[in-house]
Amino acid sequence: MSTPRPLTCTWTLLDPAAACVALEGDLDYDNADQLLYEVTERLGTTRGLRHVRLDCGRLGFCDSYGLSTLLMIHRRLQEAGVELHLEHRQPGLTRLLQRTNTLTLFTGPASVAREQSDPS
Repeated sequence: MSTPRPLTCTWTLLDPAAACVALEGDLDYDNADQLLYEVTERLGTTRGLRHVRLDCGRLGFCDSYGLSTLLMIHRRLQEAGVELHLEHRQPGLTRLLQRTNTLTLFTGPASVAREQSDPS
């Protein structure tokens, strides 16, 4: 069993309509609320936001609570008219999203079809 890694969330405003949150560590029961808080607080203070990108390139483990948190963030952003994008997903996160039939929520149907047809 691996040692849990704390979660670090780094918010960067890319332009007035887009932000990126770089994630590093594990998204699990112990720390997923940190991400929810970060996105919710920034959503309330960043006017004109239309896109939030979660950079998952350095994300480690994601458990069911982490997935639940991603779904909650998706709902809150959708209610505010903001699109959520999961970028640089690790294979473990992609498998979790596929097995729970939530991948299209975060990537869109066209992206999923492209990934399924990619032989690599």
